[in-house]
Amino acid sequence: MNKYGLLSLLMVGICIILYFFINANNKYPGIFLLVISILSIVGIILAILSRKLTSIIIGVVLNSTTLILFFLLLLAMGIGEA
Repeated sequence: MNKYGLLSLLMVGICIILYFFINANNKYPGIFLLVISILSIVGIILAILSRKLTSIIIGVVLNSTTLILFFLLLLAMGIGEA
């Protein structure tokens, strides 16, 4: 793995760490979703820039998984408030 591949995996780690700061008392969960979305998209771009097949597959799969799961989390938080 080169530096772009490692940075892509670092973006996944940062997204997972940010997940622990989202709780029910948070007034603006959209800000966390925006930051996580930007980090995931940057992680996907970095995975593609790595030009190694294993880095591309692992980076794109993990970053898109975190992106989808956090959108579902926000949807569940929105439904729970209604």
